[in-house]
Parts: sequence; C-alpha cells; structure tokens
Amino acid sequence: MPDIISAENLKKSYGGNIAVDKLNLHIKKGEFFGFLGPNGAGKTTTIRMITGILKPDYGTIMIDGHASSEKQKIAQTIGVIPESRGFYDWMTAIEYLGFFADLYGITGKEKEKRIASLLSEVDLTKRKHSRIGTYSRGMRQRLGLARALINNPQILFLDEPTLGLDPQGQEDIQSLLKKLNAKGVTVFLSSHLLNEVANLCSRIGIINNGKLVAEGTVSELQEKTKLKDKNLTDIFLHLTRNNQ
Repeated sequence: MPDIISAENLKKSYGGNIAVDKLNLHIKKGEFFGFLGPNGAGKTTTIRMITGILKPDYGTIMIDGHASSEKQKIAQTIGVIPESRGFYDWMTAIEYLGFFADLYGITGKEKEKRIASLLSEVDLTKRKHSRIGTYSRGMRQRLGLARALINNPQILFLDEPTLGLDPQGQEDIQSLLKKLNAKGVTVFLSSHLLNEVANLCSRIGIINNGKLVAEGTVSELQEKTKLKDKNLTDIFLHLTRNNQ
C-alpha cells in the first residue's frame, strides 16, 4: 500500500525555539493514524505544516503524490477539523455547508444532494434550518465534521474532535469516524483522549519536544518500551517523561 502522507525531515522554529525537529511521518492509504504528544510538543504545528497552513523551515511533504506547493490539489484531497472550529453563529446548517460547497465549486443538484447526505450522516437533518448559535457543543462538532467532508476528501485531519463532549457525543463522533475509515478514508487523529486513540487507531505516533519518539501499533509500542502489560496511557507517560 503506497504512502498517502509522506513527511521528511520537517523542521519548524518560532523565534529561535524549535517546535518540530527533523520529523518523519509515513502514513498508508486507508490508515487510521493517531498522533499524540503533550501540550507544546509540536502536534498542531506538524498538522498545520502537513495540511499546508504553515510552511516548514526545512523538509518535504507529499500528500497523495502532490507536493506541498500544489495547494489547490491538496485542498481537494483533504478535509480538516481544527481544534478551533470557526463557526458562523448567524448561519443555519444548510447555509454554512452551502458556503463551503461554493468554495469547492460544488453547485446545483450535486450541492443539494451532498449537503442533505452529510446532514443525515451527522444526524442534523431535523436542525438544518436552525441557526448554529443555538447548537450544543456536540451538534457543532458533528457539523464541523460535515463541513470537513463537503469535498469528499481522501484524508481527514482531526484535532481533538470529541473534546468536551459527553459520552454519547463521543460515541457518535467515533462511530462516524469508524464508518468513514471503513469506506477507505485515511484518518489522521490528534487527541489527548488516549483510550479513544487506542480504540480507534491502527497505528500511533508519539511526539515530544518536536521529535517523533515512538511509532507503531499499541502492541509494537508495548514491545519497544518493554511495557508489555501496560496500556497506551502508561506507554505515553513513559515516553514523554523520559524524553524531556
């Protein structure tokens, strides 16, 4: 299976402080990849570089065979749910998704069909004419997922998609992500909810102080750290505390 995401020797500094240091990532098409790290470890900077929001100081990025300079082609390939959702509270769900459909050049019957399908998929059909300002946090999270899927992306990037949700809300989002991955969508998930990552992700990368300190399945991480009877939380703490 070819790499759909390839990042080589990524480096990014802010004012002399190194945020990401010679980081390499290779993610296969169809993977559900978990990306973990403490606050300030470089997770968000890495995601912003891979998705084209930030330009690395050094290194190369390829997304589905496209170089990072091919921004328009990459934008058509990926969907992004950032930690800051950027909703417009005065819009209805239909207006909001319609706005993003227009940005991708999706018009006419195809636009109507896709919006209706996505609202149904995230269980917001009954509230499609309600203003976003009246939505609960969970409803906003589901709408954010619909927005990220408006262009039918091959790769979905998520930064804390279930943060602050109640158990039912978390389960709803996780179920949707599993279905998308089962359909072939590559999922790149960054989260502090380690049980969520362990349950969803086929492979995990752990970053600390800008460096990738470990990568593999949970079983492989247990083997590498010699913590065979421990869970992902124990492995994460061991790796990040020992690499300060």
